Amino acid sequence: MLKFSTFSFVFTLIFMSFSAFAQLEMPQPSPSAMIKQTVGLTDITIDYSSPAMRDREIFGKLVPYGELWRTGANKATAITFSDDVTIEGKKIEAGSYAFFTIPNENEWTIILNKNTEQWGAGEYDEKEDVIRLTAKPSKAPMTFQRMTFMILALENHTAEISLLWADTKVSFMVDANPVAQVVSEIESSLKQADNLWYTYAQSAEYYLDNNQNKEQAQEWIDKSIVMNDHFYNNWVKARILVARNNTGGVSSSAAAAVAIVKKAMAMGEKENTNFYKRLKPKMEQFIKTYSQQLPAKGKKDKKN
Repeated sequence: MLKFSTFSFVFTLIFMSFSAFAQLEMPQPSPSAMIKQTVGLTDITIDYSSPAMRDREIFGKLVPYGELWRTGANKATAITFSDDVTIEGKKIEAGSYAFFTIPNENEWTIILNKNTEQWGAGEYDEKEDVIRLTAKPSKAPMTFQRMTFMILALENHTAEISLLWADTKVSFMVDANPVAQVVSEIESSLKQADNLWYTYAQSAEYYLDNNQNKEQAQEWIDKSIVMNDHFYNNWVKARILVARNNTGGVSSSAAAAVAIVKKAMAMGEKENTNFYKRLKPKMEQFIKTYSQQLPAKGKKDKKN
């Protein structure tokens, strides 16, 4: 009995020591990494493992040319779009995709594949590709010791996605195209009763700034002013008026637009809010610009 107890005790000590050793955390050679960027209203996320150079020649050696690559290490890199996006004119539905590449010295193939549960490239099936595109590699701005992804939001709707490792950079463009999402949001917001005049004005300004239906923008801004005659909606109205009627020469609406902005400034001066103070320089520049298009006093516009 004593021998059995002693054996059990020793076995338990060995097991506990092994368990403690097995749970020891060590730095990973290719640690997990993630980058996330909002483009328009769309979140773009890339999850990947980041291998290091470690004095190795990367492309053409460690990563062979002409062969499918999981674009990282361990599990295949995954890219996720929270909403539908467009890549090279093709609609890519919201969701997650495995990110594969085929590197070559002068041209890379970039692949998005439906199967995100792949470990490496061994389970890759070309039939599950959602898009293939080509990209020209360029010299990276610095030497990247670890493989890195970057997402650069260029405008309200476009982003450049770049892979950087060693001295190489490969990029492609994504268009989030938020207009459809915003239009849907506008339609929903216009059904609400709170601050409806402001919602109409915001909606009209968005349509104006994004070159959408200017007739609809005019209708909304007129409704906004009827509800609440405010410096903000008058400012938007003047800009819509010019955008709808400017023929490239002397604007037929310049005089009316300038008068509206002067009215808006008079209203804004009375309120003297921070909102007005932010808009005031733009209003002053608007008056200066379009006043120059008006004929001198005592003269009439020349007609062709």
